[in-house]
Amino acid sequence: MIVDVSTILDCSAAKAWNEVQKSSLLLHVIRPLARIVSIDASFPQRWSGGLTTRWRTFIFGIIPIGVRTVHIEKIDQKNYQIQSRENDPLVTRWDHLVSIKPLADSQSIYRDTIDIDAGRLTFVVWAWANWFYRHRQRRWRALAKTL
Repeated sequence: MIVDVSTILDCSAAKAWNEVQKSSLLLHVIRPLARIVSIDASFPQRWSGGLTTRWRTFIFGIIPIGVRTVHIEKIDQKNYQIQSRENDPLVTRWDHLVSIKPLADSQSIYRDTIDIDAGRLTFVVWAWANWFYRHRQRRWRALAKTL
């Protein structure tokens, strides 16, 4: 199943792109619905193509759901896109495309597209992911106003 959520950010595409490549943005926008703790080492300051990392994921910051493996397959600097391939004990496929498009000088469109396969739990995971990504984008909109 596909989750496809987008929002308008009150900042330029270049500013949004600079922020979305930072681990600190991910850690900020997922709170308080999720918390992640790196297993391999600390999170990189900026994501890079080819990077594979593992982290423990906690729903609502406290309910452990296991170790998630995240492979940053590609970062496209020209088209403002990040493609990751992810999985964890509940989800066999979580292919996540982040994209940013210019809208105006001081606005951009941020989009999360996630292809999810969790077997029999796919619908439940898809429903949670829809809610979760809307939350992430709400936090992103608030942060974008300060950039």
